[in-house]
Order: sequence, then structure tokens, then C-alpha cells
Amino acid sequence: MKLIYTQQARDDLRETYDYIADVLQNPIAAKSVIESIVLTCGKLEQHPNLGYSLQSKTGRESDYRCLVCGTHIAFYRVMETEVRIVRILNGRMDYMRILFEN
Repeated sequence: MKLIYTQQARDDLRETYDYIADVLQNPIAAKSVIESIVLTCGKLEQHPNLGYSLQSKTGRESDYRCLVCGTHIAFYRVMETEVRIVRILNGRMDYMRILFEN
């Protein structure tokens, strides 16, 4: 399967890198965290259902699947020929509000 990062997921990665590198002043850790997230998400190319269904964990109707990437969670959808990573959020965030606020 083809792995696609949405613009929002790419922005999430950039914000994570910037926060760790600039605010926490640790660019080495920032690079390591991003590399770990990308490596973990890369496994979805061969195993698209590796993560768990958000609906099974929350009871909220959703087609999102989730993959834990260290302290972050990648939220993605499995399509016919691709896995689309929609968001990558820190697990301590109120990700339900972020994902579903309308």
C-alpha cells in the first residue's frame, strides 16, 4: 500500500519538531522523535491494520485507525490502495476534541 501524509499530518510533524528543538532546546531529540514516528508509520505500508480502530477504543463512530508512535498517536484511514495519515498528535493532547471539533 502507498503511504500518504496529509498536509495536516506534515504540519503536525513540523510543529512537534519545532517544539522539541526550539522550546525544549533539544534538536537532537527532535530529530530522533520525528524519525521514530516516521519509522513506525512506515510499517503501515506492509501492515495497514497494524493499529487499532478509534471506534473500538472510544465508542464514537469513526473510520480512523490509530497507531501509537512513542508518545504520539498517528490517526489514519485505510483506503483501497493507500494508507492516509491524517494527524499525528501527542498522546497527552485532547485528541478527540482536536479530531472532531466542528
